Amino acid sequence: MYKNITYIFSLAALIFALASCVKNDPAVVVNDPVNVNVINGSDQVLNFYLNGTRQNSVTGIFPLGANGYTQIPEGNQLLTFRKQFNTTKFTDADTLFTLPVRLDSVGPTVRYSIFTAGTTRNRSFIILDTLQSDAKNAKLRFVVASPDVTGLRVYLNDTLRFTSSVFKSVSTFNPMGNGQKIIKIRPAIGDNVLYTSTVTLNAGISYTLFSAGSGTNFRAGLVLNQ
Repeated sequence: MYKNITYIFSLAALIFALASCVKNDPAVVVNDPVNVNVINGSDQVLNFYLNGTRQNSVTGIFPLGANGYTQIPEGNQLLTFRKQFNTTKFTDADTLFTLPVRLDSVGPTVRYSIFTAGTTRNRSFIILDTLQSDAKNAKLRFVVASPDVTGLRVYLNDTLRFTSSVFKSVSTFNPMGNGQKIIKIRPAIGDNVLYTSTVTLNAGISYTLFSAGSGTNFRAGLVLNQ
């Protein structure tokens, strides 16, 4: 009889102790997702991974292309970049580089862009995309993703819009009106045209124009931000 009573009290004490532990455990922290866009300024077709899980589509990110905004948990993350092959399998030998990033959730209009200007970590960088739409204008910024270029000038319809001097230079988003625009990129000195293209910019949309490569391999791309 006494043994049974002792057993019941011991069991009750154990249940109480377990309940107390559960009650006092810290709440599980769930990180909010942050929007990240990977823009490929390299000459390789890329895939990027987070904790071994591929984040982009199965087609890979082609040169001068972008993945589009992908939701990644905020905080310190380590992204892995690999070449695109004709298989979904990969080995460590396929890895080009890893990129540690800090992603903070600082507001609904703030996102991130990661530029891969080559196939090594030191040729990649991350920037903030602070997006504010303008119903009357398209907005455009210029990013220098050409590691070996020392200075560039960007013209729209023969009007100088951007000047830059160093790799990783990022302009603000500037209003550009809307409609068809002729883009010309020239070096800091001289009138030779490194790149030209005709594009249509729509009001209410933000765009990023970026350079890639250098010399005879100089290129430029245009991606949508909003």
